[in-house]
Amino acid sequence: MDNLFLSFLYSKHFIFAFTTTLFLSTVFIRYILKSRIFSRFIDIPNQRSLHIKPKSNGGGLAIIIPIIISILLYSSQFFYLIPFLLGLLFLSFLDGLLVIKPLIRLAVQFVTTFIFLLALDLQLSYLFLTIILFTFIWVINLYNFMDGSDGLVTGMSIIGFSFYTTISILAGDFNFAILNCIIVAGCTSFLFFNYPPAKIFMGDMGSIPLGFLCGAIGVMGWNKGLWPLWFPLIVFSPFIVDATITLIKRFIKKESLTQAHRSHYYQRAILAGFSHKQIALFSYFLMIFAGLIGSLALIIDNHKIITFIFILLFFCFVSIIRFVDIIWAKYLVSNQNNE
Repeated sequence: MDNLFLSFLYSKHFIFAFTTTLFLSTVFIRYILKSRIFSRFIDIPNQRSLHIKPKSNGGGLAIIIPIIISILLYSSQFFYLIPFLLGLLFLSFLDGLLVIKPLIRLAVQFVTTFIFLLALDLQLSYLFLTIILFTFIWVINLYNFMDGSDGLVTGMSIIGFSFYTTISILAGDFNFAILNCIIVAGCTSFLFFNYPPAKIFMGDMGSIPLGFLCGAIGVMGWNKGLWPLWFPLIVFSPFIVDATITLIKRFIKKESLTQAHRSHYYQRAILAGFSHKQIALFSYFLMIFAGLIGSLALIIDNHKIITFIFILLFFCFVSIIRFVDIIWAKYLVSNQNNE
């Protein structure tokens, strides 16, 4: 195992791919922050925002464009990902300029994802393919929903794709590991500027393509036999649990599912008094914990132990959700008393 990791980390392929992406991303970020061209991509705070100062939300370009360039240079066998990334990037770019209706954005995501799954030529029943398709689209959108706090999505992406990288190395698929390392490098550079207090946001141009990559690489790794289909769901479960429960609660209350809001658990924790940095660090810890549990379940060949650690993860999420619900209720009562 040690030899696998050392041979990968000391390989020129990894070093060049990682450093090139890191460098390009940093250059793009500095250009976006200083250039007047991107002055239209500004996140203006409103009653639903968690920040108080206008900031650039065009940072996603500085993540995705370097990733695309590095794929062409170092992972050309996965070049078929590029048209899908460019399509989603262009859609988000237009949305920032023209404000595209949610149904149109969803339709484009549906077509993009459907074509991608067809391109993989998965030998699946129509029912199973449909389930994967809708789960995939949900992953793309929950990435966008969770991008509302400084450093949150960026840091959790680094951790999630790092677990993809680790399992790829253990399975001996260094080419697939390089692809994931390229994504990690792009996000790592961005985190230096996005960590609380953030100087720049990734916006839809970052969160939508990253959500696509999360789902795409999860399915690709499963199709290559590197991991079961549940592994990506466990690794990115902190994203999935928060966004899914929030959506279900809003649906039950008959609230708009497309309208911006501040009812995610991470948002409520910040409004109740926790800082962006505290939420980011706790979320990183939770992401690492989920990733380790997923990896252990993948490596350990013992159904009783696997069942136990999955139950442990489940109760962790239940405890966190319950804790946030309690502090949120106290926050509402306190606000009412002050009024």
